[in-house]
Amino acid sequence: MACESSFIIIKGVFKAFLEERRLRKTPERYSILEEVYNAKGHIDMDTLYLLMKNKNYRVSRATLYNTMELLLECRLVRKHQFGNKSSYYEKAFFKSEHDHVILTDTGEILEFSDPRIESIKETIEEVFNIKIDKHSLHFYGERKQES
Repeated sequence: MACESSFIIIKGVFKAFLEERRLRKTPERYSILEEVYNAKGHIDMDTLYLLMKNKNYRVSRATLYNTMELLLECRLVRKHQFGNKSSYYEKAFFKSEHDHVILTDTGEILEFSDPRIESIKETIEEVFNIKIDKHSLHFYGERKQES
């Protein structure tokens, strides 16, 4: 996870979000936030649910889904769908824009950033006279077999 002082900031953002909307600040919601930020990379709901159950958290699937919607709304988490039916979530605070390579043979998700993508985005904005707020780029492939 990010260092403890970073998580204090992240938790503060979530707390302020909940207060602003007059929503309950429950230990379960903060535990879910912490587990997402402890996860390495992307996590799906089934994995998160099992992880929390194995740590003896009393969290229902409904609480997980509802809390994840709140985390998405306050932009502490990003949601991705990589060609299958499952949604994957990743921490978003203190994390720059990036794109993904999904290895279809292993299920591994690799992240990358390339400054040329920003240039392409600017060209598209100019050509179509639009402002792009966000983008999503996914490459799918398999690891090459060593010869």
